Amino acid sequence: MQSYLDHVIWACADLERGARRFEALTGIRPLYGGVHASGLTHNALVGLGGRCYLEVLAPVGPASPNDDEWCRLARAAHEPRILTYCLRSARPLSQLASIATASGWKNAVVASNGRTTPEGVRLRWQWLAPAVERFGLAFPFFIDWLDSPHPAESLAPAQPESEILLQHFAVGHPDAADLQRTLGEIGSTIDTYSSVDVQFRLQLKTPRGAVSL
Repeated sequence: MQSYLDHVIWACADLERGARRFEALTGIRPLYGGVHASGLTHNALVGLGGRCYLEVLAPVGPASPNDDEWCRLARAAHEPRILTYCLRSARPLSQLASIATASGWKNAVVASNGRTTPEGVRLRWQWLAPAVERFGLAFPFFIDWLDSPHPAESLAPAQPESEILLQHFAVGHPDAADLQRTLGEIGSTIDTYSSVDVQFRLQLKTPRGAVSL
């Protein structure tokens, strides 16, 4: 059930340290992607095959009262860890936002974001991050890349798909069946498994063999 998986967020307090850690595990160096429009976070990316990639996300500069939630969560990750994940919605984001509002989910607002790549390509997208309290970060956020090139496609020339591939991704939660059912009802499914808290399983095929994050 990975057809809707767009990218996985691997958060860390320092981007360079996170990129080095990923390279040590896999033999692949994530490529610097740029600073988000907020100016609070930046990233490095590695393609996982097809229209899917891993995003190493980290804060820019020292802690500030202006830090947003993403920045604070990344800053707290002294060791890189999977923070959450992003799906392509089977529905227009505006329609999904209406469903989220009717379901009583918080933050059911379609927002805009963007960044400029080191090559000067301006990316822009819309995203929706409804907060479903009972699921926490086991519940994804959703993205629409509008007319921008998908980052995984831009990564392909520098990081051939034969070098690293997604083998499996699944989300752990104490009520995994409810999580899968809820996502299925809005048309964007993902593999889930039962666990004592929010967890993630990411298995990669890499030049250094199988790697699990």
